[in-house]
Amino acid sequence: MKIVIPHWLASALFSLLLIAPAPASAATDDDVAGTIVRLQGSAVAMQDAVPRPLKEGAKVLRGDVISTGKASRLEMKMLDDAVMTLGERTVFVVIDYVPKGAEPFATMRLLEGAFSAVSGEMMKTAAARFTVETETATIGIRGTTFWGGKLDGVFEVALLDGRQIVVENKAGRVVIDKVGDGTVCAAHAAPTPPAAWPAAKVDRAKATVAFR
Repeated sequence: MKIVIPHWLASALFSLLLIAPAPASAATDDDVAGTIVRLQGSAVAMQDAVPRPLKEGAKVLRGDVISTGKASRLEMKMLDDAVMTLGERTVFVVIDYVPKGAEPFATMRLLEGAFSAVSGEMMKTAAARFTVETETATIGIRGTTFWGGKLDGVFEVALLDGRQIVVENKAGRVVIDKVGDGTVCAAHAAPTPPAAWPAAKVDRAKATVAFR
């Protein structure tokens, strides 16, 4: 059953987001995963059921559910200088981010929308793990710049620069190690074999996360 939220209720909820206070307890250094470095339009982070409007310079916390508005873009620099860029109407979860230690790791999840990622210093550690979960597949990152999101109604992933990404789900696994190649990740099907994207398609993908 499809649930439709009345326009008046959506407007009221948005107003509450704008005036809601920040969490009463201040974040500790261990909570911080990164910083918002660029913001076009509007974005909100939800933590422990409490929303807080985001702005440039705001901290990104472990456990944050970040949502961007219409025509918005958000760029966050993580603790190890990795960069995550979110497109409009994107919902992105920073599940955990531990960039130091013998086995550093990061786990994130894309719930909706499009994003690009540039891996950071943690990926210079052989045992590091950096994954982004999506509705149809999990993306494993290794020294790369890549894009993920929907084009023409299907979720796709492409390697934009760097070494490689691994895209897998219960049905199969592919390794993309050639810049400009991408894969389609449909529900209940293995990711398609990597294939070269036309330049126009790469440009369309990049445009979903590009700032004006």
